[in-house]
Amino acid sequence: MKIHKRLLLLAVTLLMPGLLLTLSAQKKVELKYNLTKGDQYTYNIETDQDISFEANGQPMVMNSKIGFEMTGTINDNASDNIIVKTIIDRVTMNQSIFGMEIKYDSKDPASTENPMAAKIAETFSGLIGSSFTMTMDNKGNVKEMDMSELTNNNDLAQNLSSGSNYAIYPEGKVAVGDSWEKDIEPLKTSDMKYHIKYTVLKIGKKETTLGVEGTIAANSVDDQEVNMKGTQTGEMIVNTQTGWLISSTIDQELTLDIEQGGQKFPATISGTTVSTSVKK
Repeated sequence: MKIHKRLLLLAVTLLMPGLLLTLSAQKKVELKYNLTKGDQYTYNIETDQDISFEANGQPMVMNSKIGFEMTGTINDNASDNIIVKTIIDRVTMNQSIFGMEIKYDSKDPASTENPMAAKIAETFSGLIGSSFTMTMDNKGNVKEMDMSELTNNNDLAQNLSSGSNYAIYPEGKVAVGDSWEKDIEPLKTSDMKYHIKYTVLKIGKKETTLGVEGTIAANSVDDQEVNMKGTQTGEMIVNTQTGWLISSTIDQELTLDIEQGGQKFPATISGTTVSTSVKK
């Protein structure tokens, strides 16, 4: 009898881990944006890219590191009309090419003493304090992007609206292993399209981890032919309760044509974008 009890206890003990794993795997949550009007979030977005191309018949590689510090404010939180206004607070850029390194920091006036950095400053100085507004529903489907203050900086606007800073969620609840796909068309000034597949990797009370796989394609940007195509892969960690981004790491591999002197040259871009967001 004692042996029977011990065997039963042993069977239950061995069963428990499997039972817990099964219960965990079956856990479902509904991911959506549950935000509060007036809340503010700080963003940090850093992109590190290697751009390979030809110059005068010679293969060249330029490394570019660009960072943005921004503040986002929830202006409205209606379920079908969430409005987020984001202000650009700081821009940094480090470039290295031809053995030269150029550094720019919008918060460091001394960084513009380098003439080439001063040229970069001309591009970015007007962005500091500028804002853009995104209107979406509580699943993250973007209804409108007001980037009128960034109209002369479409490359930047394209990057900020590409979907690496927020996730688009499906209807209903999801469990670990579930996937869904979405299309993003960031700007009217280009035909660039993002197709993204999300997969739930982990669900926790505070954080949910999503795997991200996607493709990027564009024939033209700002009326210039680019023949761009590529892929992106990575992970996003979002707040399970609010749906808001906590962090993401997205790798991109792109091929495109660069026009110079009336000729087109093939180029490749390999980069990683790391985004983090914290509630103020």
